[in-house]
Amino acid sequence: MAEITLPSLGENITEADVLKVLVAEGDTVAVDQPLLEIETEKATLDVPSTTAGVVTKVHVAPGQTIKVGAALMTIEAGAGAAAPAPAAPSAQAAPAPAAPATEAPAEP
Repeated sequence: MAEITLPSLGENITEADVLKVLVAEGDTVAVDQPLLEIETEKATLDVPSTTAGVVTKVHVAPGQTIKVGAALMTIEAGAGAAAPAPAAPSAQAAPAPAAPATEAPAEP
């Protein structure tokens, strides 16, 4: 499990306000996918995921003020990537039976 925290936002910025939570518990996220929209004194920006996987816990809500380093979400790393992995061996198994089928029509 990976904990996503509020990264350093620049010199003298110690907190931000959560405007929107862009994902929910159970959602599969990719690296660099926006998770939250936050606002500081100087800018509005997205907080991207640093890990691919499934969101298991959202620790913040819109309207909440959070400090740099505070836990935003917990992500089960690799959980979303585990589903495509079994598909690859299945795809490799399909061409193996196709090779004998190609040989059979070549004989007559």
